[in-house]
Amino acid sequence: MKTNELANFVDSVNTLIEGKLILVDKHIASVLQCVATSQILCKALSDTLKTMTYSTEFSRARVAWTRSDGVVEARLKLPADRNRLFTFVVCLLTEVDSGRRNILDFLKEYYNDVNNDASYARFANEVLKPFKSAGEHILSSIDPEGVNVQYVEQAEKFFKAEKIYIDTRVLNQLFGEMDAIRRILEAQKLSEGETFEVSAATEYFVNALYLKNPKILAVSYLAYKNAVGRYSATIEHVKVIVQLLSSIAM
Repeated sequence: MKTNELANFVDSVNTLIEGKLILVDKHIASVLQCVATSQILCKALSDTLKTMTYSTEFSRARVAWTRSDGVVEARLKLPADRNRLFTFVVCLLTEVDSGRRNILDFLKEYYNDVNNDASYARFANEVLKPFKSAGEHILSSIDPEGVNVQYVEQAEKFFKAEKIYIDTRVLNQLFGEMDAIRRILEAQKLSEGETFEVSAATEYFVNALYLKNPKILAVSYLAYKNAVGRYSATIEHVKVIVQLLSSIAM
């Protein structure tokens, strides 16, 4: 259904952004497949390619300079026009997908960082996120409410909150209780689905504690409590976590 095109596109690009570098080929193929099956995106590509060529656009995008030590560095400056940016990145991903461009060599040349994963993170932030935004706007005619700016701003205001203070002693006690719960559940021999749910809820809760945003912490705690509290062996530890959180001004 056409109404799913926006959701499918966003999901596929999010997977590419958040995925591991080792799986990049698979995730790029998924994004390109998503683009190829969308009449709206294909039309945007076709119309844009009538007025631009990828090779010329790449030459324009490439910015190079020589450092004081003589080493030449290069970066890519994406096209300012939304449709040109979208088309440029699709062509770039197609090059990688076809094998004409090696992703590791590309990252080393244009987004070099301390290691390959950090380089990929830079690429995701500087290229894939603008690409995702461009695709969302192109597809907004299908589901305008899906990218309604007013709703987005409303949601951002809702989740925006001043960070709360969490005493290091309390934080360590919380982590201690969570570790005890982890050991208990490891001995329970949970199903694959249960293990995934507990692991995901734990990861969200831990990061919410570090983030210290009270609204995100509250919902992450509820998810964690529901995931681990169903097992009777964890009840006492969950009670301690509840007591510890009650001392925090959430």
